[in-house]
Amino acid sequence: MLRSSSLPAAPQARRASRFAAALRVACVLLVTSTATAGAQAAPPVQVTDAAIRDSLQRRLDAYRGQSGFPGAVLAVALADGRVVTVASGMSDTARREAMRTDHRLLMGSVGKTYVAAVALQLLREGRLDLDAPAARYVGGQGWFDSIAHAPSITVRQLMTHSSGVVRYEFRPEFTAALTRDPGRVWDPRDQVRYLHGQTPPFTPGNGWEYSDTNYLILALVLEAITGRPIDAEIAARLLGPYALRETLPSDARELPGVSQGYAGAQNPFGGQDAMLDAQGRMIVNPQFEGAGGGYAATAADAARWGALFFSGRAFGEALLPQALTGPAARLGPGTRYGLGMILRDSTVAGPMRGHSGFFPGYLTELRHYPARGLTVALLVNASAVRATPPMARWVDELAAAPYLRGQGVSR
Repeated sequence: MLRSSSLPAAPQARRASRFAAALRVACVLLVTSTATAGAQAAPPVQVTDAAIRDSLQRRLDAYRGQSGFPGAVLAVALADGRVVTVASGMSDTARREAMRTDHRLLMGSVGKTYVAAVALQLLREGRLDLDAPAARYVGGQGWFDSIAHAPSITVRQLMTHSSGVVRYEFRPEFTAALTRDPGRVWDPRDQVRYLHGQTPPFTPGNGWEYSDTNYLILALVLEAITGRPIDAEIAARLLGPYALRETLPSDARELPGVSQGYAGAQNPFGGQDAMLDAQGRMIVNPQFEGAGGGYAATAADAARWGALFFSGRAFGEALLPQALTGPAARLGPGTRYGLGMILRDSTVAGPMRGHSGFFPGYLTELRHYPARGLTVALLVNASAVRATPPMARWVDELAAAPYLRGQGVSR
């Protein structure tokens, strides 16, 4: 289903004709510039939003069908500021409700990018030292001091998942407590306490392991500096200034405009496939994810945010080299983890900066391609299906499409 306010009133055949014409013009210009010796390359043809939207719709419909997602929303932010969004399939299969481009979906670990942006802004302001021990900010508190190797953990190690702090969210004791009291509002300090007595896989700075707990602790560090809850800082520094009006913290069981999500029968968080009950409430309070994720958005807002964050514009481009520096990560060949960013130097669409997200019933891929000036957000409402090809690879292949090349100035 397409956003009606963005569509022309022409029938499908006419839209397809315009798209084909635009591609023919692009091909003619390419041949002409190649055949003219010494001539300067012709500027790329700007393909219309309607033509891009038609192609994205066909590709998303096909991918959703072959992968088995109930529904999906795709947004592409072009370097000139245009954002093209399409939706496919069902938001709620039982109610036969179609997925719409204005549906919000929970984005899981993509929420770490907002926390990282606040940290980088505080670094720019001289209020945070990434290489200082986290104990400088939160030491002397039992919840932190009882973590193995706590005095040696730096803020940078928290941001890059190289601290050795293990995950809390899949520990059986935690999931059992969440199931017993699905409406509980969690204090992140209590969640960190589930790690007390646990042996870390490595000492700080001597390995890499992804852990939501790193960002729970990071947020508590930031709160100690600012004196405000992390969600208030994100709203004041990011959501408000950048007009991300379709993004909200997933901090309650009732979230406006959120699509149904399907987690599978083996869902450890609540034990049910459908994540919304008959009253439209989440079966568990998603607030437990906290700074390890903790946000829901439309695909369009996610794409806009990705363009801001991964280009450095959300925190100051002078700090981008630091953000792009980090250890090798066990997230696929040639992958590193920077300051809130998954980094790959080579994909079919060139270098990539991005983040993946999982929350029971929802999956997200948010990926930025600086060489092409593109940011792509793919949000789906199922987490137990096996996508073919995997979502990250599909997004890379989409970003390499010829008709998306040169749509604006790369950043």
